[in-house]
Amino acid sequence: MNSEIDKEKVKYGLSVFLFSGLGSYFGQPLIHGNDEAINIIVTVFSILAGFLVAIMAIIGDPASLPSGGWRIARLGSDIIYTRLVRQKWLFILYLGALVTIFISTLIKDQIPFSVEKWIERIYLLISINAILLSFKLPSALLQLHQERIEHEIKSRREAEGIKED
Repeated sequence: MNSEIDKEKVKYGLSVFLFSGLGSYFGQPLIHGNDEAINIIVTVFSILAGFLVAIMAIIGDPASLPSGGWRIARLGSDIIYTRLVRQKWLFILYLGALVTIFISTLIKDQIPFSVEKWIERIYLLISINAILLSFKLPSALLQLHQERIEHEIKSRREAEGIKED
């Protein structure tokens, strides 16, 4: 397993967090008292959570392990596990946004406005983070399917006795 830090992913993560922080701070007045916007966020994350569970099921399918010996399968399983961990954290962000909105809705009449403002900023921060990170989902799904197709082609070539180019 490669233990080097992917600098591009770190840059992307920091950029997402910075943008989310600014968006949540300055976007809070737009969300305050806007039940329609809150309902849209809840709906989007509910749908995305279901979509992500489907992606995780596809990624975790043992059929996606590369063909060959157990060592090749072991290396392939490490890659699959890393992908699943990433998807798990994205799923947690989705649920975090939903739970924070739920808590905010329950206690909004019982807390001072200054606290309510910060709770709104927190769920906006989580929501913006989750949405921005979700833009990588289609690429991850495409990559997974490309790998599966290549795996299938390789298996069929080997079954017909054709060697790799």
